[in-house]
This record gives sequence, structure tokens and C-alpha cells, in this order.
Amino acid sequence: MPSFLDSIFIFVLALLLFGPKKLPQLARQLGKMMAEFRRASNEFKMQMEEELRISERAEEQKKFEAATPEKDAAPAPIATSGDLSIMPPETGLPVPSENNAAIHSLVESIPSSETAPELSQHSETPAATDNAVSSEAAAATEHEVGPTHG
Repeated sequence: MPSFLDSIFIFVLALLLFGPKKLPQLARQLGKMMAEFRRASNEFKMQMEEELRISERAEEQKKFEAATPEKDAAPAPIATSGDLSIMPPETGLPVPSENNAAIHSLVESIPSSETAPELSQHSETPAATDNAVSSEAAAATEHEVGPTHG
């Protein structure tokens, strides 16, 4: 970095070489070139940073895929007893082998949440219960406070 005296010397030398009329034009051109250079270097820097981020994401994705087991692979049974295999909780009910029809029919007869019996039609719905409680609370409040005039 030139010192103050060096800067004055360069300015005086440029003034003598190019003259007072041409010096402002040269200064503008120099400023434009420096701004263009700065813009290009910043753009290059941003592109390099983006490429680094993309490559880091790709590496993290590869590590993640290597660490997670494949979803297509069949899970190993937790326990086996004869023809019955107990699978992990994600798979649900025990899976019988194909040659044991008695166990298979027993498993099929177990009701799932989709085929659970509906509630009886004689029981009150939650909305009806809420309305009954609200009307009882209003009656109790009116009894304690007295009728409201509205």
C-alpha cells in the first residue's frame, strides 16, 4: 500500500502525463474496471461457496443413506417358536408360516381397528353429553345468582 507521499507523487505524475482534461476520464474508466473486477471476484467466490455447499450436502446424504437400513429389506423376526415368528412392532401381528393353516386362521380372526364393532346407538354422543352438562351448569348458576335480565 503506497504511503500518502507516494500517492501524491503518482497523482502529479499522472497529471503531467495525461493532462487535466483527460485525467477525469481515465479515473472514471479505472473506477469502472475496478468495480467490474470486484463484481467478478465476488461472483466467483459465491459460485465456489455454493459448489462446496452442494458437495457437502451430497457427502452428508451419502453418509445418511449408508447409515439407514434399506426399507425394502424384510425385517428379521424378534423371536421364533416353531412355525410362528414374532416381528418387530412396525410390522404388527405375528406372522405364521404358510404351512400352518390353524394359526393363520386365528390371526385372521383377530379384529383390527378398522373392523372394530361400532358403539351402540343407545349411548349418548359426546356432543349430547356436553350440551346436557352445559344446561345443568347454567341452571345451577341461575339458581345461585338469580335470573338474569337480558
